[in-house]
Amino acid sequence: MDDRDLDRIAEQILERVEGGGPLPAHCSPLPSQLPGGTAERRNGGTPLPAPGSLLPEKDLASIIDHTNLKPEATRSDIYRLCGEAVEYGFFSVCVGGSWVEFCRDRLNGTDVRIVSVAGFPLGSDTSTMKAKQAAELVEIGADEVDMVAPIGRILDDDWYFVEDDIAAVVNAAGGRCVKVILETAVLCPTRIVKASAIAMEAGAQFVKTSTGLHPAGGASEEAVSLMNAAVGDRLGVKAAGGIRDRESALRMVAAGATRIGTSSGVQIVRTAD
Repeated sequence: MDDRDLDRIAEQILERVEGGGPLPAHCSPLPSQLPGGTAERRNGGTPLPAPGSLLPEKDLASIIDHTNLKPEATRSDIYRLCGEAVEYGFFSVCVGGSWVEFCRDRLNGTDVRIVSVAGFPLGSDTSTMKAKQAAELVEIGADEVDMVAPIGRILDDDWYFVEDDIAAVVNAAGGRCVKVILETAVLCPTRIVKASAIAMEAGAQFVKTSTGLHPAGGASEEAVSLMNAAVGDRLGVKAAGGIRDRESALRMVAAGATRIGTSSGVQIVRTAD
């Protein structure tokens, strides 16, 4: 994508977000501008209620990536994670690469998908390393790959590098869903919009807020709204990082999230409205 086109798109979107005016044709309305009724959001074909409305427990569970990416996670931890995903109807489990085959065997015959990570958590590996990692993850059973974008290159506005980095992983994933982690807590609004647009240009299926491990913080409603405005209904938006209760999850959905990444999935869906 040409730098001038990227600047124009970002400026246009930010003006509309700040001013509340109509969005460009390729963008979805912001949550505050959506009418009542059902809004179609990309999440593997799952329709969601309009942002701002309450999700039934089953529907909220169905957009949760039940996550354990702790380095100290043990076999029993991952076994329990898979069992909870089946019991509560979570969309997927999200685990480190060494656990993908274990989860594949544990979840065989269920509808729960397997998500794993590439370039995690720093995003500073070479594009070739990320691509090889994604290819191996898919080969051993991952249905989706959450890759960390090269954050330093985003801060440098090195958009050609960022696009090539994402495209390498998308190509290596062989048609599987790729989510691009932007670490939005360290980015200004303009770079959040530009990075989201670049992820879309590179062929990803989702943009994602955070690794959940950066000291700057995790998901925010503002970042989710900006990402949603940038990608419209062409990509999904995954909110992850610091989402530990039902209220927080629903706020992210209201802001435009179509997937929630959290290690607190059980607590979220068991909490009464």
